[in-house]
Amino acid sequence: MATDAEKRKLEQIRLSLEMVGRDWWAEADGETTRLMVRDPADGEPRSIATFAADAPAPFLTFAVASADFLALTLDLLDRCSRAYRELANRQPKQKNFATECAMKCKSDQAFRQYLIECHDLRDATDIERIKTRIRSILDIQSMAELNTDEAAAARWRQLRTDFDAWRRQ
Repeated sequence: MATDAEKRKLEQIRLSLEMVGRDWWAEADGETTRLMVRDPADGEPRSIATFAADAPAPFLTFAVASADFLALTLDLLDRCSRAYRELANRQPKQKNFATECAMKCKSDQAFRQYLIECHDLRDATDIERIKTRIRSILDIQSMAELNTDEAAAARWRQLRTDFDAWRRQ
């Protein structure tokens, strides 16, 4: 993600390019070579720089093409941003299993009773004991693993399924 300062700088770049336009060329009269632009404000050609007589051709070419290079870069950035947003919108939102598990441990009395009856939880009044028991049942060190380890997430989903079946009995 871009910082606010980077976003402002990018907007300045876009505005600057809009003000100077993309129509740039070199013009030579035998003695001097000038960088010319078509002014977007009035459409008139303007000389904006004179190149040194011994300026190497690659530097001249780069200077003349710089507005097009910048425009291409901005266009590619915009297309990448659109593609990223499109892909991000297609991705299914991953459930936060760690939070779901913590909430069940903290406030679901039926879940606590299930742990007592089916998973040898001895003290369902202490939230830390409940979480410790869950970590043991799921073979995890931290609840965060439920969001980062697919096998741990699968064990949590299975435990939830078992709990739902127990509750329907």
